[in-house]
Amino acid sequence: MKPVANQAEVKVLAASLATQKEFPNSLAEILVQRGIQSFEQARKFFQPASGEIHDPFLMKDMDIAVARLIRARQSGETILIYGDYDVDGTTAVAVMCQVFKDLEFRFDYYIPDRYKEGYGLSYEGVDHAGRMGASIILTLDCGIKAFEKIRYANEKGIDVIICDHHTPGAELPDALAVLDPKRPNDDYPFKELTGCGVGLKLASALVQQMAVTGLDLPDEDYDPIRKYADLLVLSIACDIVPIIGENRTFAHLGLEKLRHNPGPGIDILKRQAEHSRNWDISDLVFFLGPRINSAGRLEHGSAAVEVLMGESEDLNDLALALQDSNNARKELDKLITDEALAQIEAAPDLETATTQVLFDEKWHKGIIGIVASRIIEKHYRPTIMLTRSGENLVGSARSVAGFDLYAALEDCDPHILQWGGHTYAAGLTLKPEKLEAFREAFERSVREKILEEQKSPTLWIDTSLGFREIDARFIRLMNRMEPFGPKNRRPIFQTKGVKVLQADILKDVHVRFMLEKDDRVFKGIGFNLAEKWFSLKAPVVDLAYQPSFNHWNGRTSIDLRIKDIKAAYES
Repeated sequence: MKPVANQAEVKVLAASLATQKEFPNSLAEILVQRGIQSFEQARKFFQPASGEIHDPFLMKDMDIAVARLIRARQSGETILIYGDYDVDGTTAVAVMCQVFKDLEFRFDYYIPDRYKEGYGLSYEGVDHAGRMGASIILTLDCGIKAFEKIRYANEKGIDVIICDHHTPGAELPDALAVLDPKRPNDDYPFKELTGCGVGLKLASALVQQMAVTGLDLPDEDYDPIRKYADLLVLSIACDIVPIIGENRTFAHLGLEKLRHNPGPGIDILKRQAEHSRNWDISDLVFFLGPRINSAGRLEHGSAAVEVLMGESEDLNDLALALQDSNNARKELDKLITDEALAQIEAAPDLETATTQVLFDEKWHKGIIGIVASRIIEKHYRPTIMLTRSGENLVGSARSVAGFDLYAALEDCDPHILQWGGHTYAAGLTLKPEKLEAFREAFERSVREKILEEQKSPTLWIDTSLGFREIDARFIRLMNRMEPFGPKNRRPIFQTKGVKVLQADILKDVHVRFMLEKDDRVFKGIGFNLAEKWFSLKAPVVDLAYQPSFNHWNGRTSIDLRIKDIKAAYES
């Protein structure tokens, strides 16, 4: 259970939000827990469309980047837009290509080959820029640690402008401009933008400056953030950044556009995935994100950019090809997951370790990041999956809730050729002969840093709730707290002493419940809870759950999404 909010503050806030009916005390408590204590703060929270969007020129080096790009436009220079192959990178490239087309820049784009070039700016990409006569490389979602490649570009007379959101090292690369809100001493107020978000801040600054200097714009109200908000929210959802501050505003604008007026690329992906969904943040993560990521994992990330831009006459076929890649990814995902779990079971020391560093030279480089997350679901500890790539080992690292993976990898830096990432995810490259030393260093660092409460998964319950409080108005008010995501999760409630009237197993792993408390009966669905239910079979239970609307066959009902369950006598 989360810490109980100050009840005096809760009562004051609930009273200020009351209309003809009282505002639910449980929702007021959640708002106070999330730092909302006044009517004015609540009003702004419930109206994310009116949230503040900061001046892009507050970001360090923005003026340098804008001036150079405008000079390139006026002199007819070519710009190479260079992005990573994941969702954040490909959405950023698709957005910037369309913005540059709107603003009449000369440009081309480049996505590195995951297997031949690896993550980030590559020598091959710089050579490509040279061959095509580009005078500027604009990196998106990468570049903050590309010291040697940027030096190589400088030697070729190519200016580099970095748009990145990853944590920089102690020094910055020698680029013409470095746009990264996480760089030291940067005054930009919001630090959690995605790579696509940083790119769109640059686009907004370009539009501002072009308007000031009298250069032609597509129209007087041209706003790249609102025009391409559907791509921006996709990057926010899939890069798992906090949905607070500017990201909350961007996510709201993006979901509205994605639901009602998406670009053609997003529209066809929606229709091929499951067009009848409401399309919230989790839908983007589970239904659209894997399709886009599959291009970079199994084929080439440029295929995702083509779909996201939505300009091809073969758009339907291109989107279907992404789905085929995603289906192939799922099969590889299961195979590698089974092999990784077998490795853990065959090595007793891994069962008792604080970390797990797993290696197989046959594993597919594009899948191991997903599998690392799956392994954590089964064996909850920071995990690194490694495979062979040429003469080196390459890997993907994933963390557990609350543990700073980046800090642990910093301790292992002497054993790593190259690495980068953030708190919860990272990529790395090392020499095969360094594997054991790295494994020992990673285990030692994590063991020293990890807290006891970070060693097992925790389900944070927001507050207790009675079944009598749950009605359509309650859910509508709760849903006004959207968009939900990191730092603003969908609330989880607790109710104790609930009677189980009926429990049916679905597809061998899920459970459909009929539940009663205080003369109120609700249906509940517990995904992947069948095994736990078999061990309980209790007539009265304590629930952790999320109430929600269920729309089916033209009818709307209230269902409970069961997150956890235990016998009532365990309370």
